[in-house]
Parts: sequence; C-alpha cells; structure tokens
Amino acid sequence: MGRNANWGTPGVNNVGSYQMAGLPYLSGSENLDSGEEDRHTFDPIAKAVTVFNHGHQHIRIAFAATGAMNTPATSHHFITLSGTSAEAGLSGSTSITLNGRMKDVYISNPAALATRYEIYAEITNIASGEMLTPTGSGVSD
Repeated sequence: MGRNANWGTPGVNNVGSYQMAGLPYLSGSENLDSGEEDRHTFDPIAKAVTVFNHGHQHIRIAFAATGAMNTPATSHHFITLSGTSAEAGLSGSTSITLNGRMKDVYISNPAALATRYEIYAEITNIASGEMLTPTGSGVSD
C-alpha cells in the first residue's frame, strides 16, 4: 500500500485495521504425520486465527517453531487442541479461536498417528514487516 500524505500506512497500532472484517485465509492438512509441524505465515498479519482439529489425535498450536523452543515438551508454550472421537465427518471437530496480532502460527502433531486439521485466519491490511517476531518468555523460552 502506498503512503498517504495525511494518514500514512496502516501499522500495528492502527485500531481500524483490527475493527474491520479481515480478508479470509484458509489452509490445513489432510495428513499431518506424527512429529510433523506446519508453519502458516500471514503477510499481511492476521488479527484472528481459528484452528479446527478433525482428526482423532490432539495437535499443538504455537507461535514459534517447536524446534526453536528451549524445552518444547515441558515449557508448554503451545496450546493443545484435543482430537475428536467421531469416526467420520466434521461433526466431531474441535476448534479454538485465537485473537491477537499474528504473523506465524505453527501446528504440530506430537501423537503417534497422522491427523487432519483446517485453519481459518482473518487477515488485516498491516504488513508483517511492521511487527516484530515474538520470542522469549511465553513464546519460545
């Protein structure tokens, strides 16, 4: 987006960018294997992300790659989304919506079997370069 002489470009502190409806982003995996991790990068940044777990296995949602965490299994810098007990279909799906400024979300499968998930994000008009990469306590330490 070009810079407006009166208003400038949207940045991370631009309230209106979070109040208006976000642009849709859809993705996911039909076969996230055991030990695998998918990275979803949002440029421009997302104001909300909803993850749907359609598989039987639980998945983990984090804001840093689990390989970059000091102690991923014991630090709990992730959210665990339980799997479904339904045999087939989407009726048994579990989901969580995360509200906040996000430029990356990582979905990992710590279980022994493959699983499937979908992700929906509301994208703002704020360039990801406007936001620092989150690190430190509560994210990767």
